[in-house]
Amino acid sequence: MKKILFVIVVPALMLLWVSCKSADKKADEIAADMCNCFKSLEANLSNDTKKIVDNAANATDPEKSLKDDVMALGEEKGQQIGQEMSSLGDMENESSETGRCIKDVEKKYKNAYTLDEEKTTQKIIKELEGKSGCSFTASLLKLGLRMKDKKGSD
Repeated sequence: MKKILFVIVVPALMLLWVSCKSADKKADEIAADMCNCFKSLEANLSNDTKKIVDNAANATDPEKSLKDDVMALGEEKGQQIGQEMSSLGDMENESSETGRCIKDVEKKYKNAYTLDEEKTTQKIIKELEGKSGCSFTASLLKLGLRMKDKKGSD
């Protein structure tokens, strides 16, 4: 489960760290681009998987939430969810559709910088939450931020 979390967290946060100069002015553009990157990946996930990611993104202990929610589904369904979560690894595979899209967004904002990464991330998440069809992307980024914060406090 920790490997799955790492696969979710690292690529999502890497994109945020190359966010944008004038993040306040570009957050909506970055959010739209990122949302588009995750459309096909999201389409291949069950509602259970999306709900588990969303629950973890809002949980006090995201890792425990992921584990508990998967375990609660039983062995067979839990294995299916585990396979779907593993597919989130496509985010870091540059030959996958999602990976290529993320790389393109990184290039688009390559000259960008941000002085306050967490503030920028929160602004992008807020933009995603306000866009129709982008709640899963918002949950992934929120989960990534929560896992980063948790890891930093350990």
